[in-house]
Amino acid sequence: MSFIKKKPKSQQKLSRIQKNRVIKIVFILSVIAFLWICFAPGSGVVTLLSKQSELKKAHEETARIEQQINELQNEIDQLHNDPQYLEDIARKEYGLLKKNEEVYDFSKSKPKNK
Repeated sequence: MSFIKKKPKSQQKLSRIQKNRVIKIVFILSVIAFLWICFAPGSGVVTLLSKQSELKKAHEETARIEQQINELQNEIDQLHNDPQYLEDIARKEYGLLKKNEEVYDFSKSKPKNK
């Protein structure tokens, strides 16, 4: 029998080498965890930033399309309710004329070279 009491393992102090190893392991695990948080496929910070960029583009596209819808709706309303606008469209886009109207074309025609 010995009169020297041994400390339980939980109370034993770590040597300098063991402390260094623990610090290195903790550091490496921390770096790996940080990299995983940043670059994890489907849930990392990089993916989150790209999804936010896509969302912003989708909102901008939605706003642009809503503006086009409003403009087209206004044009439809004018076509249904404004006879003068309808007449202007018929004249400009389709070259239609009123009764007893004639068109005189004063534009210079290119001479035909033979």
